[in-house]
Amino acid sequence: MKTLKHILWAFLASAVCAGCSSDLTYTPGAEDNPDNYGVYFPEQDVSTTVERDPADEPTVSFKVRRTRYLEAITVPVVITPSEEGILEIEPITFGPGEAETEFEVSFPNAVEGTEYKCDIRIEDPDYISLYGPRSTELSFSVVRAGWELVKGPEGETKGKWRDDFVSNMYSNASPGFNKNPEVEVEIYQRRDMPGYYRMKVFNQALITAMVGGNLPVTSRDLWTIVDARKPERVYIPYQSTGLTILTENGELKIASNCSENFMMEESASEYGTLENGIITFPAQSIMAELENEAGKFFRCNRDGMLRIQLPGVVIPDYTVTLSKNDPADGVVEIAATLVADAAALKFSVFEGTLDAGQASLAAQDMDAAKEFDGQITASGTIRIENKATGKYTLVGCVYDEKDFMQDYVYVNFGYVAKGDEQPVIVTMGLEATNEYAGQGISTDNAVKFYAYGENIESVTYGLFRTDRMNGADPEALLNERGIAFTAEQLEALNGGHFSTMLTKLASDREFTLLMRAYNGYVHKIFTATCRTTGTYNALMDTFEFSDFLPFNEQPSVGTLTGTEWNYYALNFVDEKATRRKIGKVTMKEGDSSTAYTPKLSIFGLSGLQFDSDGGINSDYMPGVSDFSNKDVYGGALRLNIQQTDAKPVYKGQETIVGFITVEDLAQGKLNIYSGPCMYMGAVADGCLYCVPSVDGINSGYTFRFLFSGSNSEIFSLMDEMLLIDPTKDHGMAPSAALENIAALRRQMYASLAVRNLVEQREFTGVGGYLPPVEVRMPINLVTTPLPASAPAVKRAPAAISIETTSVQAAPAAATSGFVRTAGLEAAQVER
Repeated sequence: MKTLKHILWAFLASAVCAGCSSDLTYTPGAEDNPDNYGVYFPEQDVSTTVERDPADEPTVSFKVRRTRYLEAITVPVVITPSEEGILEIEPITFGPGEAETEFEVSFPNAVEGTEYKCDIRIEDPDYISLYGPRSTELSFSVVRAGWELVKGPEGETKGKWRDDFVSNMYSNASPGFNKNPEVEVEIYQRRDMPGYYRMKVFNQALITAMVGGNLPVTSRDLWTIVDARKPERVYIPYQSTGLTILTENGELKIASNCSENFMMEESASEYGTLENGIITFPAQSIMAELENEAGKFFRCNRDGMLRIQLPGVVIPDYTVTLSKNDPADGVVEIAATLVADAAALKFSVFEGTLDAGQASLAAQDMDAAKEFDGQITASGTIRIENKATGKYTLVGCVYDEKDFMQDYVYVNFGYVAKGDEQPVIVTMGLEATNEYAGQGISTDNAVKFYAYGENIESVTYGLFRTDRMNGADPEALLNERGIAFTAEQLEALNGGHFSTMLTKLASDREFTLLMRAYNGYVHKIFTATCRTTGTYNALMDTFEFSDFLPFNEQPSVGTLTGTEWNYYALNFVDEKATRRKIGKVTMKEGDSSTAYTPKLSIFGLSGLQFDSDGGINSDYMPGVSDFSNKDVYGGALRLNIQQTDAKPVYKGQETIVGFITVEDLAQGKLNIYSGPCMYMGAVADGCLYCVPSVDGINSGYTFRFLFSGSNSEIFSLMDEMLLIDPTKDHGMAPSAALENIAALRRQMYASLAVRNLVEQREFTGVGGYLPPVEVRMPINLVTTPLPASAPAVKRAPAAISIETTSVQAAPAAATSGFVRTAGLEAAQVER
């Protein structure tokens, strides 16, 4: 019987014959044996590029499958090795009923450092389908290669990798985003190939250094190979990083733009160099490919910042930072911080607002001419007194101790001459409105923020619960929690038509909006307040330790045990975790209670219907002398699970119940703690809430989550645990508000991977006197606002003086959340 492939070939042959005078005949191919065993090589679980350390077993196993598997068979194969006598390949045999088998390849006689290749083909038509899509050939290579840890002259074992790759493909909105993170790495060198290095780079440590926390990314923790055998021709072979930032893109792949990786002239190759223990690469010389966009390459290392530092190598640090203040009384002060090896900053002031390119050219001209307005050799303050109000740029050349220029820095600033004014012109406010009530947005849960002004260059703003600002400095609050206006928002502001609804707010509470506007000369902070209407609903809120009512306003033991509490929480095991009603929580006094130290058992907090027991032990705190330190203890109950407690049973399994910290969860760890880890107390009339214990926070453990599960499965993971007296429960909040609360936690859970073993730890608390917890800045409540109704460089004459002082730059905060950028697509290249 002819296959479809044969019929198509016959059709094409007849079509050709019809259009020519020659007699062409069709010779049919061999027909499939309908009774063949359908043997084939599937995708392998192991790499077909096999590398074994000489100390390891010189073996590798590959899989083979078949589609007809009733009888036992031995498959005849054709083996073509690159060298005889090295590879020993065992027969491919299937037992009765076996659909898959493995065969072992051993290579005990392989010479270290020599690569051996081999092709295995199955050709017998009784064993394979001649025309099916499955592969009947397997090609692989093996090499015995030993690696040794590279050490520095003093025995140092860690080198450094500074990245300029990931941030070229993905952006992050955090103001603390570090686009060129540097991480320590152990670097190994092939014993038989000096200069051939491998290191583990693209893993969670790199992402943490980039954004200051964990993100839901996937890393296979692969070795990254760098070939520096020729110091003047260093390149990165084509390879996968094993890192997946966004699932839809697949893994990132990396390769140097050179003839070893691409079909190109060797003269066009862009190699890196190894000099004095430091490997660098030319800007835009590293290519990136996404797994799901195979064949399309993007240029990376755009700023030429990719750098590999071998262990023990000390790299000079010529960092200089400049920060300006607002002009006052005809003076602008610019703080200059010189660190490490920056011996001097020589600078000049130019008219206008220069960009990076213009500042770079200006610095080169200054260095060539050796003409400057002034210099500073230690951290200090540069005072500038210009003749006219306007915009200016200070450009500085950074010099080493041998007076060689190593870098440049610049800062734009506005100057206001003495007697002149450049006021920040802004009108803003908050307004209660029901114009969007049809969409569920009303004065009960939203306010309108409007603003308009003139020539405003930047705005930072935030909306805060007034009663939680705790006298915080507005400048510091905006520095830590503020959100910057987008370019579109600034355009609307300066055009006189910026307006947005700030939604998902608690009812019957006052809110304060802080807005810091900058007109290129000076900053000014504007404030406005507005109170929502309606009835306060605790379900619309989140709380912290500072929100606990005083001890004398906490519920009594009788109230706690005599109430069947409505229980609301986020359970991150839910497919879409939002705060929802979990069920009921009850309490009863424990057997060990005394008049001075009442003990209560809490039932239902895990959100599970246990087969047995399930009570969480707790200590009642009000009126107990052990808990008299109000800086450390607050609320009504201290949740105190002990490892010796009887374990509850759920679905027939003994269940671990304990606490998880924010710190561990952010690193994807599943450490379960017992001990006095959380407090529960009244935050409003009839409302109890769970917060991390203060002694835990002071010890570096922020216990936010209640875990229930086995060694291999999470049953529940609770957060935002809120109990409400049924007589004071106003019911569920709007779904949008609940999703807003859930968004604060969902991302952390996305990074949590269940391990085969859950590690249990004991937190005992540090006891004794503890300093009060540092007051935290309130949460910025702006989440999803809804819309409502090159000139020539010219020197600037200036009077300049310098005051030496000690200056330190404030660290930037980091958040998370990667977004794919367009990337710098390369011209078409071929592998």
